[in-house]
Amino acid sequence: MIGLATIRQELVRILAESEGAIHVEAFSHWIRDDDAALRDNVSKASSTPDQNLLPDQLAALGYGKAANLLNQEQEDLLRRELAHFSGRRFFSAGRPLRVEIDGIALLGIAFAARELPDSTWLVELLARSAREVGDAAWNLGLISAANHVLGAGQLVAEPADLAFALALRGFGTVTDEVVASAWDTASQLPFGPGVGIDRLATRLAAFDGVVALSTHVRIASPGLTDLRLALRGVPRAMKHWAFESAPRTPRSKIATWHIENEYHVQSLLWTILAPIFPDLEDEENLPSVGHKRPRVDLAVPSIRTLIEVKFMRGGSQSDFAKVIEEVAADASLYLSSSIPYDRIVAFVWDDSSHSEQHHELQAGLERIKGVEAAIVVSRPGRMARTK
Repeated sequence: MIGLATIRQELVRILAESEGAIHVEAFSHWIRDDDAALRDNVSKASSTPDQNLLPDQLAALGYGKAANLLNQEQEDLLRRELAHFSGRRFFSAGRPLRVEIDGIALLGIAFAARELPDSTWLVELLARSAREVGDAAWNLGLISAANHVLGAGQLVAEPADLAFALALRGFGTVTDEVVASAWDTASQLPFGPGVGIDRLATRLAAFDGVVALSTHVRIASPGLTDLRLALRGVPRAMKHWAFESAPRTPRSKIATWHIENEYHVQSLLWTILAPIFPDLEDEENLPSVGHKRPRVDLAVPSIRTLIEVKFMRGGSQSDFAKVIEEVAADASLYLSSSIPYDRIVAFVWDDSSHSEQHHELQAGLERIKGVEAAIVVSRPGRMARTK
């Protein structure tokens, strides 16, 4: 299983080896709150005052303005260039679309223009831009953010890492759902070929933001995000799990705490979750549904969430399919109208350690109605079974 430190190191490495246009680099510094690098970027963007700035340079200055880094000379330059830019003709017939469909540039220019007495021209440009980019989620998210900056629209929640990173910069709201969705994106490897520095920087900002939020447990009012983060932290929690090949002290015996079945996994989760959720319940009998009396593995009434635990011994396609079928059947039974729970979090212990199948299994489980999240954990390598 790939560790979180490895994921972050890989993000940092690829980002350091990548380059982008001046406004893309400005966005990347701004989204990560890196004022020192952004200040250098702004200085380069404003170093050609003898001629009209390109839209890329104007956008870079806009990100500098958003971070309150512009000196008076740069502020004056920005104001003059913005007046010139606002008089341009956009979407001209026969001319390739450039700034018109560049979400990074449009957001930077929105930062530059938000103090203007009249930004109607830019709002109209953004409306046309949103239609032109179609279903390109990344650009749509940036255009939505530009509209929001101008007070002309609501932020969209996609892509998840962008929505969360923007919320950390003060544009949007940090909710449990936003954090959880951002983590699903930011904590995944690999990063696909040709991913730009804007996407990499956004993912790194989201990654660091979630980690910062999860460095302490909110004992007073833990929520769904805390539950998900705790369950995703199970692999790290297993670091000191007793599985010895020799006694640790002269007077002790060898301790090997095998996890052999679903009940053992429930006991492990109880140990981790009970200090966080004082109302955690195990083997709870739910109200009868017809002739059936459902019994859930673990339940957290305060957040109306059930935790369904599965122990998967084999790694064949039929084993993975069986888990999905069982969780689907449980969900339809557990979330009936007579039961005071709204959602299920599925936790699967993969005793076969087929981690290459985990993403597909998780995606399949999360498509089940009522399953809010799915966490799949492999049996640790040092606990490998002997033949």
